[in-house]
Amino acid sequence: MGLFDSVIRRSLPLLPKAVVWVVARRYVAGSGLEHALQRISSLRAAGFDTILDELGESIEHTDQAEEAVCEYERAMDALQDIDPDCAISVKPTHLGLLLDQTLCEQLLSRLCLRAAACRRRVRFEMEDSPTVDATLDVFCKLREQHPNLGIVLQARLFRTADDVERLLEGGAALNVRLVKGIYIEPATIAWTDPAEISRSFIELGRRLVQAGAFVAFATHDNVVADACAEIVARAGRCDVPAKERSYEYQLLMGVRTAEAERLLSAGHRVRVYVPYGKDWHAYSMRRLARNPEVARHVIKAFFSRG
Repeated sequence: MGLFDSVIRRSLPLLPKAVVWVVARRYVAGSGLEHALQRISSLRAAGFDTILDELGESIEHTDQAEEAVCEYERAMDALQDIDPDCAISVKPTHLGLLLDQTLCEQLLSRLCLRAAACRRRVRFEMEDSPTVDATLDVFCKLREQHPNLGIVLQARLFRTADDVERLLEGGAALNVRLVKGIYIEPATIAWTDPAEISRSFIELGRRLVQAGAFVAFATHDNVVADACAEIVARAGRCDVPAKERSYEYQLLMGVRTAEAERLLSAGHRVRVYVPYGKDWHAYSMRRLARNPEVARHVIKAFFSRG
């Protein structure tokens, strides 16, 4: 870890909430759904697709999981006139994965059914390594029942290449958001060198594209993004209108907006991740502390104003 990264991590707990918000407001819509709807409306006007995430993870009581699903249902109703194509992203531990896996399955199934009724996709996110097996277990149980359900895979983890192969053997169409991975993991199970993580991302992307999966390349790294563009071009995935292509790029709202605009201008479909919720402060602190790379992007974006 570099000196700058170390300073960031050590300073975070000392920052007043108001100061954290000065940075967080660029990549968190706000505490309420109305704030997220405003951001989504603006993004749609600029030509971007969107994905909505109500912040929350590692809940302590199962009734909080029920509340999360109710909030997503309310959000989907509100989105009908703003962005009919806005996808929904949900964290496993926000649906009670660590408290009651059966309940998590039931709530995720309910969410998928509601989303399917309004032709939306649901993205089941991936959290830190101790939750990977349970997350994949839930996803595999539900993927055939719910074709609108997608999963997130992390290029950082050694195991992901094997996970990809197992998922490809599952039969049902596979929809993956490929990420580098925000969680700092032990060197015994994950790459720690950024170059190795990027290499893994590109190789996993190539394998998924070759196997016919829908791939959402979630990266702010323009070198990686360009490598993925070459992969989809060689596979012939750019030969149809952007809305019909079986790939897209996904970027965090407010982070490297110039890169998002570059990809959009190049003719790619770009979906922007819009998080909101009362948990914005805890989310921001976790995100900045766990991954200095994101902190650098956010701080650079804050000072450059886009």
